[in-house]
Amino acid sequence: MTRIFADQMQDVGARAFRERLRASLARNDVDFAAMPPAAQHEFIAASHEQARRLGLRSEQAEAAYALGALWLGVGFEEASPLLQKLLSTSVPEVRKVHAMSEWVRDQLGANSAPQSGDEALRKSFALTAPWGVNGP
Repeated sequence: MTRIFADQMQDVGARAFRERLRASLARNDVDFAAMPPAAQHEFIAASHEQARRLGLRSEQAEAAYALGALWLGVGFEEASPLLQKLLSTSVPEVRKVHAMSEWVRDQLGANSAPQSGDEALRKSFALTAPWGVNGP
């Protein structure tokens, strides 16, 4: 009889998620799709590792980080001390991801700067106050 342990199941699930994420990005982003498969896998692994280092644990959070990293580069959070501070707090992950996504959205705009992203982060965070726990 074969026994599968919880950590093995988690590993299988995480690998399956990363493959779904890679396939989704390849279907929906022409630049990502044009990358060689090995480069796609390297990007997914790098964004996964960075998301984990930042304390982002859910698939939704990891996918949100990967999308931001696709557009701005892995480590994009280093452009904003405020975003870094938020990601290091015990604030619920859903609030972190919402604020991070708003920061990324701002940075994709024509007149963006880290400071404008920080303002978008502050506004987003204020609007999600009913979701729980105050932040930075």
